[in-house]
Amino acid sequence: MNWLKQWLSDIFDLHSDIASAEEIAERIESGALLKGPNMSILVLAMFIASIGLNMNSTAVIIGAMLISPLMGGIMAIGYGLATYDSSYVRKSFLRLLFQVLFCILASTIYFLLSPISTASSELLARTEPTIWDVLIACFGGLAGIIGLTRQEKSNVIPGVAIATALMPPLCTAGYGIASQSMKFFGGALYLFFINCVFICLATLIVLKFIHIPAKHYVSAAILNRQKKFLLFITLATIIPSLYLAYQTVQNNLTERQASQYIHTYIDATEDRQAVSYNLNTNLYTLEIALFGKPFSNEEIALLKTHLKEYNHLEEFTLKIIQNQVNPVDENTLEEFFHKKIEKPDSLMTKSSKDDLLKFQKLSSLYYPSFQQLKTNEKLISAISEKAKILFPNISSVAGTTFNKMDESGNIVSSQFMIIIYVNEKIPGERTIILKQWLEKELSSDVILNIQMQTPTPTQIISGNGINW
Repeated sequence: MNWLKQWLSDIFDLHSDIASAEEIAERIESGALLKGPNMSILVLAMFIASIGLNMNSTAVIIGAMLISPLMGGIMAIGYGLATYDSSYVRKSFLRLLFQVLFCILASTIYFLLSPISTASSELLARTEPTIWDVLIACFGGLAGIIGLTRQEKSNVIPGVAIATALMPPLCTAGYGIASQSMKFFGGALYLFFINCVFICLATLIVLKFIHIPAKHYVSAAILNRQKKFLLFITLATIIPSLYLAYQTVQNNLTERQASQYIHTYIDATEDRQAVSYNLNTNLYTLEIALFGKPFSNEEIALLKTHLKEYNHLEEFTLKIIQNQVNPVDENTLEEFFHKKIEKPDSLMTKSSKDDLLKFQKLSSLYYPSFQQLKTNEKLISAISEKAKILFPNISSVAGTTFNKMDESGNIVSSQFMIIIYVNEKIPGERTIILKQWLEKELSSDVILNIQMQTPTPTQIISGNGINW
């Protein structure tokens, strides 16, 4: 086992290419300065992040992450803890606090002045941190300080800046103040606090591991007090994220079961479709907007029974939104779509809303055709079964409706075009009986075509289905 231990030690050795203690201290100090280019870059990064969050642009937000100098101040606190330099910790903390307050204040002013007040998905993504954000901050902080302590500078720091995302949460907190939303303000600050704590702890751990020299002697009592304080901060940071992670997992499972339920019991039917659904985990309601043939009261009662089969949905109340009079009503459909589009917390862009409006109009326009198609499919399927019994020569039946319109585009009459595929020729008198039978079954005029299952070029079919 000694060879395996030595092999792992060689692979993960952090001492071989370590920079000098003086160079590490200089790098950390230069990254934590408040004057010169650092403050200028901080201001620019704050505005870039705010604009990116406001416009929902991921690329712009990533750019702000890359140039933000906030990580320097956090690593400086970890460096002060590792070297037992309490005055340096205090000075670094005050520097960081000034940067944080400045960014929140400036981003608040920006969002107050911005004409776009809708919360983007990028803003929402920074309001509910979980244990996964803790892990990202921890691993990112470890990678960052390892890269900083190498003799040759690497490209680790930019990657860590993107992964841990320090500037966007502060700008999101500014949006929370501007919009008077405690959810945005509190959630974003908690995410920033998670990143700060675990980047700082990661810096402390790595610097102690590579034996960075201490600047002051500390007693065992002070050292124990420091360890207890760090343990308390760590647990206080992790516990809320564990609860939020649990809630996220539960909501995800509930969403998944709701999707499965709709797919199994709603979308599986041929003549109806779930246009949208709303899962309210606070009121425990599942609202399904139905498009197509309405469910009867008995069918809705059965659907409610099936809902109890899903353990994450058994406490939910089912609400079916449908038109109780006709299979589709254009005004009701338009009202539903407008309500969806104008919802206050909607995250839709203007383009998405335009697309939904187009879908709304097309749905109202083409649903009658869709409904007619489904009706025809059922009629043809039923006729095919009967026809094979009454006329043994028939192998299959196909057909659809043809509409005759006037100059104004109004339908004046409808006819069925029926194609009969046969294994062998049907006598002329039988085709007349077949046509009369079809017209009676369909309650419509019929244009009948009869074809051999495998026709030859000489077999010509006429419109009345009699001559071959």
